[in-house]
Amino acid sequence: MSWKKLADFPAQKVIGAYGRELWALRDARVWHQGRKLAAADAASFEVVEHQQFIARDACSVFHAWSRLPRIDRNSFRQVGMYWLDRSSVYFEYETSLRPLADSDPLTFRELGGGYGADAQAAWYCGRRMKNCTRGRHLQVIPSNDLYASDGEHIYCDGKPLRGANPSRWRILNAEFSGDDEAIYFLERKLPRADPPSWRHIHGAWSKDSKHVFHMNLIEKNAAPDSFEKTCASSLSR
Repeated sequence: MSWKKLADFPAQKVIGAYGRELWALRDARVWHQGRKLAAADAASFEVVEHQQFIARDACSVFHAWSRLPRIDRNSFRQVGMYWLDRSSVYFEYETSLRPLADSDPLTFRELGGGYGADAQAAWYCGRRMKNCTRGRHLQVIPSNDLYASDGEHIYCDGKPLRGANPSRWRILNAEFSGDDEAIYFLERKLPRADPPSWRHIHGAWSKDSKHVFHMNLIEKNAAPDSFEKTCASSLSR
């Protein structure tokens, strides 16, 4: 991440997607999406080129039109999807940049895939993972960062896979995973699935010796003996 003075951009503007003007200097004032930031110092104003809303001047951090005086400007920095200063960890939500409650920037680790953790807690895309009480042990699964483990639980999309055994659990493909006792479609367990006979068919379709599954639901009118990729493909159109 590198800050760049707004005055150093071509025409003193930052243009975003679809030609939209994000930041601009006009009449010695800072403008964001056509609205003037009265509290911003134009001479020192800086932005991160690929950030639409986060900026700073010599004294303060800004999010869009809002000055955020509680953020320490000098220690404020980006770490993956998260931001840190000397007192807290922050996450940018759709319309705001907010601190993560009780977060510790000294022990915080950005893990990739939206996961982050400090010595006491863990977060996924800014949402606290209430089931994770072993934040210091949380690690993202290298082959697919949708998943993470703290040694006691497996998480998918930040949610626990209920009953999954971390020592035996494995990723089966992009959307399915399982252990000796259960199969999961993302974070949802397939009901009454038989792991030894289970296999992936196509897309969100799978089967075992007794059932055909679409995502995590049993397809009651499908016979597993005859259900193959052509059937799944035609139903997926």
